[in-house]
Amino acid sequence: MVLGHTVVDTSQNILPVVLPILHAQFDLSYAQVGVAAALLNLSSSVIQPLFGWISDRWGIQWFIPAGIVWTGLLMGLVGLVPNYLGLLLVVTLTGVGTAAFHPIASMAAAHASQAQRGLGMSFFSAGGNLGFAIGPILMTWLLAWFGLRGSVLLMGLGFLTAGLIHRYRREIEVPISEPRQRGLREDASIPWAKLSSLCVLITLRSWGSTGMVVFMPLLFLEQGVTLSVTGRALFVFLFFGALGGMLGGHFSDRVGRQRVIATSLLLYPPVMVAALTLHGPMRWVLLAIAGAAILASNSVTVVFAQELLPHHIGIASGLTLGLAFGAGGVGVGVSGFMADLLGLHASVWSLVFLPGVAGLLALGLRSPVPQAKRMGAASAQGTSD
Repeated sequence: MVLGHTVVDTSQNILPVVLPILHAQFDLSYAQVGVAAALLNLSSSVIQPLFGWISDRWGIQWFIPAGIVWTGLLMGLVGLVPNYLGLLLVVTLTGVGTAAFHPIASMAAAHASQAQRGLGMSFFSAGGNLGFAIGPILMTWLLAWFGLRGSVLLMGLGFLTAGLIHRYRREIEVPISEPRQRGLREDASIPWAKLSSLCVLITLRSWGSTGMVVFMPLLFLEQGVTLSVTGRALFVFLFFGALGGMLGGHFSDRVGRQRVIATSLLLYPPVMVAALTLHGPMRWVLLAIAGAAILASNSVTVVFAQELLPHHIGIASGLTLGLAFGAGGVGVGVSGFMADLLGLHASVWSLVFLPGVAGLLALGLRSPVPQAKRMGAASAQGTSD
C-alpha cells in the first residue's frame, strides 16, 4: 500500500512543475493556474467519501490497482494537451482514479497496522508524501530529457505498480463484515461536533500546504530562481514532509493525536516565514523543517477520524483524505484569484498562516480514546469483526 500510494501521488504531483511551463505556453493568468490545480484536487475529493462507503460495504479490492493505472494514464497525458481546456479535462478525470484508490488502500493499511495504527498509517501517509516529493523532481528530469511529452512515461510506472499489487492481491485483502454486523455499524452514532472541528482543521491545513506547493515555484521563479532549483526546493519541502509524517504518526501513538497535530501546525508558520525570507543554505534547512511540520499531522488526522468512526473506517478515510484534496483544491483556486488581485506575494504570505490557525483549533480537540492503552484492544476487536 505504501508503494501504491507513492506511485499514485508521484503521478499526481508532476502538475506543479508543469504548470509554470503551461502558464507561459498558454498565456494563463494566476487564477487559471489555480483553477487547474483546484480541479485536480476537487475531482479526487468530492466522490472519495462515496468510494469509502462502497469500500466499507463491499471492499472492492480492484479499486486499488485500477486507481493506480487510471491516475498514471491520465496524468501521463498532461504533457500532450493542446490547450487550456484540454488541461482542465485531463486533470479533472485524473481525480477519479485517486478517489477510488485512497479509501480502500487506507483501510488495507489500517488493517495491517493492528495495534500500532498511528505508526502504520504514518508509513502509508509517508508513501503519499514521498510521492508528492518525487513528482516534481521526476518531472524536472523528464522535462530536461524529453520535454513536456516525457509525462507519458508515467503510464508505464502506473501499469507496472498495478501489476505487482494485483499479483499479491490475496495478501492485502481487507476482511469484510457480515450483513448483520454491517447493520450494527451503520446504526453507530457519529460525534458530529468533533468530526466538524477536525474537518475545519484539515481544510485550513490543506489549503495552506497545497497552495504553497503550487505557488511557491511561481514565487521562486519570480525571484530569479531557476526551474531546476525550484524543483529541488519542492523535493526538499515534501521529502522531509514525508519523514515528518512518519515521526508524527509514531509520536501520536505515544503522546496522543491532539498534541502532535497542535504542536506541528503551530510550529509551521514561523519556520516557513524564515524559509521564504532568508537565502542561501539556511533556506534549504528551513524548508526541510517547514515541510516536516506541515505534513506531520497528515496521517494523524486520518487515524483520529478512524477512531472517531471505528465502525465506518472507509468513510472516515474517504472523508479526511478527500477533504484534504478538496479543501486544498478550493483554496488553491481562491489563492489564484487573490494573486491576480493583490499580487503573488500577498497570496503566498496568506497561505503561510492558515496552518497556524488550524493549530489553534487543534488545541481544543480531544482524542477519542487513550492512544497507547486502548489501540491494541480496539484493533483486536476490529479484526474479529
